[in-house]
Amino acid sequence: MGLNYLSRMNTNQVKELEKKTNLVFLPIGPTEVHATHLPMATDVVSAVDMVERAAEKLRKKGIECLIAPALNYCLADVANVFHGNTTLRPETVAAVVGDICVSVAKWGFTKIVIVCGHGEPRNVDAINKGVEYAKGVNKNIDAVVSQWLGKGMPLMNGVCKEEHPELDIHAGEIETGLMLNRCPELVDLEALSKLEPNWNGTTFFEDLANGIDNFIDLGAPLAYLGDPRIATAETGEKVYDIFSDIVTDEAEELVKK
Repeated sequence: MGLNYLSRMNTNQVKELEKKTNLVFLPIGPTEVHATHLPMATDVVSAVDMVERAAEKLRKKGIECLIAPALNYCLADVANVFHGNTTLRPETVAAVVGDICVSVAKWGFTKIVIVCGHGEPRNVDAINKGVEYAKGVNKNIDAVVSQWLGKGMPLMNGVCKEEHPELDIHAGEIETGLMLNRCPELVDLEALSKLEPNWNGTTFFEDLANGIDNFIDLGAPLAYLGDPRIATAETGEKVYDIFSDIVTDEAEELVKK
């Protein structure tokens, strides 16, 4: 039996699933520029990949879950100097996330794990505000925003092949490996071959907090930080298995509360 995708289910199937679980995943990612070699959907693919892996791991432990349709837009301001990037205002992100949480909770799915593939601080703050709104509307809601990025990045030294995995902030080996693993047809290999390592991310988050608000001025004129050329599908598999372990543990802990 396949995973429980809300968008593919009918109302009777949702009713039946509610008898088995109150756990739901909400994957989120922006339509955002990822260098010149990766598609705009990279962060969405990342979020969905982690959710699906986690759902499979939970099922092996006897825990079913609902997978809500991915939210393909959120706040992505730092890349908003490149063609095609799409961003939302923080209040819009908070409103949409909050309304989705309230909606799924109405049908019994009150344990909500939000997995966002995009770690821009203002976006994360907006998602958390949406969660707080939802909890205020429905006291039964118990929702968490996954900390896969913060917990997972310190584990990359033994997995990634690049020289400075801690500086792989955007569209580097990690995300390129994911896309080579999951959607290789969407990776522009010619563009990838021209990208030299970019280790300008040493003070990236400090500079962002101090008001430098775009990738170009933050040292990423082609919207990437890291070493994308070294990426392989095999590394992508290992990295996202680790990230999904973190999501699995978070979901299991939430269910047991």
